[in-house]
Amino acid sequence: MPGCGSRREYHSGVAGTINRDDIAAVRERAPIEEIIGQHVTLKPAGVGSVKGLCPFHDERSPSFHVRPGAGRWHCFGCGEGGDVIEFVMRMDGLPFGEAVEYLAERAGVTLRYEAGGAPRREGTAGQRKRLLEAHRIAQEYFAAQARGARCAHRA
Repeated sequence: MPGCGSRREYHSGVAGTINRDDIAAVRERAPIEEIIGQHVTLKPAGVGSVKGLCPFHDERSPSFHVRPGAGRWHCFGCGEGGDVIEFVMRMDGLPFGEAVEYLAERAGVTLRYEAGGAPRREGTAGQRKRLLEAHRIAQEYFAAQARGARCAHRA
């Protein structure tokens, strides 16, 4: 986007700044209908549009519209809207850079980093797997400690 150089969307945490052209490529190539369709049941709603129930508020009739050709979504009920990156950020609670990295991985876009940053060796999915495994191990450890404390307390 011309004239938007100060927007936060060009930053990706520790890895540096993601190249603007790569962000644009992710927006173009990430399948918005497929990404949103993982969370929302979408049905045809006219030429070039699909609709479903908004995942961000309770509703009975669909007011959540996706226009795949434009790469945009909008809910007429709550007023939320944006592109595929904003949807992933909002739905998965990810910061901008991680949402871009996740979508780039899905869309097959290789990201380039500026300002001395280098691409992360593992994608967001690999980091998530490691964190889930660490949580599982910690849960097992603390459960064993709690069982041991109860046994020691009974003796």
